[in-house]
Amino acid sequence: MKSLRKFLKNLKRTYIWKFFIQHLFYPFYNFFWKFILNFKAKILYILWSTKKRDFIDLSEKNAVVITDNETFKDLAKKISKETNLLIENSRKKILSAEYKEKIYDELSLASTGLSSTDIELPYRNDLYDDLSDNLKVEIVNFASSEMMISTAAKYMGIFPVLTRIQVNHNMPRENAYIRGAMHWHRDTFGFKNVDFFMAVTDIDDENGPFYYLEKKIKASAFLTFQNLVSTTKGGERGKVSPEEFSKHFKDSETSKFAEKSGSAIFTDTFSVYHHGGFCKSKDRVLFRLCYQSHDAVSSNPAFGKLSYLNNYNIDQVLKKNEIKSIFKKYFFFKNKSKFMEIMSGKILNFYRKLDFII
Repeated sequence: MKSLRKFLKNLKRTYIWKFFIQHLFYPFYNFFWKFILNFKAKILYILWSTKKRDFIDLSEKNAVVITDNETFKDLAKKISKETNLLIENSRKKILSAEYKEKIYDELSLASTGLSSTDIELPYRNDLYDDLSDNLKVEIVNFASSEMMISTAAKYMGIFPVLTRIQVNHNMPRENAYIRGAMHWHRDTFGFKNVDFFMAVTDIDDENGPFYYLEKKIKASAFLTFQNLVSTTKGGERGKVSPEEFSKHFKDSETSKFAEKSGSAIFTDTFSVYHHGGFCKSKDRVLFRLCYQSHDAVSSNPAFGKLSYLNNYNIDQVLKKNEIKSIFKKYFFFKNKSKFMEIMSGKILNFYRKLDFII
């Protein structure tokens, strides 16, 4: 058994395995994922696409940065106005012993995005729940606008599910060190997704720019590295140190998102290696939306834990039985079946067994 595992590990480092995954397996699985695993989402996507809708094309690049969208800027101003009043209390919360205990209690919930590295030296807090109800409604309307849905749907090739809305506050910590999501990584929760990050505060080198691999690599959802920060520690499992990453990719093959408030970036965090969030001397507030498929491990935590209720966790005004649109009902309330609850983890383990190693 050991010799077989060693053989498979060595095989995954070869050009032959990389070629097999990129040119043979990936096209086949992409078809299976769209038309079989996400059959209903594919039908909805086809129906959605019968009407011409504006979207941002994400197909040519690993990430698309938008700096001049007035809708983005207006929403960022509104979020900034409210979060400016919350920052001081958020700092105290992050520094408190109670917050460390809360993180520990919530580690099992995929919806939080937290990991065990947060317990060591907490540095971030989600402010979304503390926003006014009116602003939450406006945010949800923005997240479910035709342009945002179409952008995600066009890239994924299926109709998406909105799985996360966050307004993350990151702060600098004394004696801080690079850890967790500050290392290079992919969000290994599924096959394809679209993440939207918008600067609420101005972002520069002092408050945690978002770095990403600009070089396109076919089937990068199956790309991993030989030398990882950890293969077992929660929050650092599968992560790649900056030193190791630089051995494989030049600085010219990476980019950083460090822009003014209201600027935004779209990317597939399941496929694109990225890192960020290390605040040196200033706080950062970043607005995030996640568009995923129902087979993803983190799929619909926005509704999932309260799936027996009619209301939507992140906007209590929304009620499933009052939504007439089949698109919006799926987008907001699609939750895993019991079968998919079982299969999601198995599918993810299957992905990891196929990774090609560089």
